[in-house]
Amino acid sequence: MNVYPTPGAARGFVSLLIGMAMTIADVPMMAIAMPGIGADLGLGTGPLALIMGAYPLVVAMLLLPAGQAGDRFGRRRVFLVGGTLFLMGALLSALAPGPLLLAGARMLQGVGAAALAPQALAMIPRLFAPVAQSGAFARLAMTGSFASVCGPLVAGALMVAAPVWLGWRAIFLAEAMLALAVMLLASWRLAPHDGGTAGGSRPAEIASFAAAILCLVAPLSLGPVFSWPAPVFLLLAAALPCAAVFARMTAQAGSAALIPPTLLRKPSFCWSLVFLLLAVSAPPGFFVVLSLALQSELGLSPLQAGLVTAGFPAGVVAGSWTSGRLALQPLARVALGTLLLCGSFLLIHAILPGLTPTHLWPLRAGMLAAGAAMGLTVTSVMQLGMWGLPKLLAGAGAGAIQTMQQVSMAASIALSLAVYGQALETQTGLEAAATMMWLQISTTGAAALLALVMLRVSSFHQQRTEA
Repeated sequence: MNVYPTPGAARGFVSLLIGMAMTIADVPMMAIAMPGIGADLGLGTGPLALIMGAYPLVVAMLLLPAGQAGDRFGRRRVFLVGGTLFLMGALLSALAPGPLLLAGARMLQGVGAAALAPQALAMIPRLFAPVAQSGAFARLAMTGSFASVCGPLVAGALMVAAPVWLGWRAIFLAEAMLALAVMLLASWRLAPHDGGTAGGSRPAEIASFAAAILCLVAPLSLGPVFSWPAPVFLLLAAALPCAAVFARMTAQAGSAALIPPTLLRKPSFCWSLVFLLLAVSAPPGFFVVLSLALQSELGLSPLQAGLVTAGFPAGVVAGSWTSGRLALQPLARVALGTLLLCGSFLLIHAILPGLTPTHLWPLRAGMLAAGAAMGLTVTSVMQLGMWGLPKLLAGAGAGAIQTMQQVSMAASIALSLAVYGQALETQTGLEAAATMMWLQISTTGAAALLALVMLRVSSFHQQRTEA
């Protein structure tokens, strides 16, 4: 059996790589575009939080259902539909005259991204022989890391090069052109996949899952914008019955559920979700707020802001590479990564108030250190979650981890912008950003403390077993 894909399959794999990359690069590109959007549309941090959080919220709601849709209706078909929706959302975003239409277009892009991402992962076994699949997954992961590195730089370059009248809209036009290229390549080179898997999750289960995430995350964006009216709290309270319905439907569906109950009986997997929420969720909101502060307070151009913050995603790549070469168990690496991440956030907190446009190198170094710690942390948390899972649960586990990442990202952006907006009332932009950093410091510090306690308990049990 040939371990390498045919030339046609290889070109099909390229479309998967580019499709995954554009869904990942979107968030850091938007972080660079936020100040321009706010200035052009006259928006404060509250409405910007709604626009910024719309995309990851919708992805989090639909990621697991979209994966099952690929099984049922065919992965190639769902991939193409997702790309078309992403393309339409990008075009509507570029043409949006106001914040409401822009937020709606971003939600449409989120639907497309949710449909694209799980298909890209799941189609690898169809394109590669078993012995070549690990290399394909590695290339997919490297492409995602590269996209996160290039996203801020590409966004900054587009905004600097675009005419003044086009501005931030050039980013969405570029995304639309890239999505069109992906769809043409995929329709030409990806072999049809009929799907037709029997069973699957029921509509009520999918609806209750999406509703629970919406009720949990949306109030974090809506509350600060509308001064926390009663309906926001009612929406938050509605998460409990939605979660109860989902839990009941999950128990009835058994192994066919969106999140199989046996998956939640794996302690290492459950702890990985906790670490995703506490530690891996910290950087997205920090990254968005810092991009705003650098441009509004220091007067940096979008490209200059992208160059300053590029150290973080570059560090993520280096930290991810280092993680696999440390002779430590996953939990020990999680403890090390979260400790380093908390320390680097403390360093950046101390650096921010004294920054000037001509003295940026301390922040560049701090961003690189934080990125390296983040790369070590996220890779170790992923390995902790997938460690020991049987093959039948691996797909569901990966989908649940991706979903938790998206939920955490949306919550992080909403909370960080809310704290930053409140601090701006009495502080300068950089001082407000430093105040916001206490949110990241506290969550990563809690994650580090938890990992150290778990390590201690695990060591104690191991000693008792050996005795």
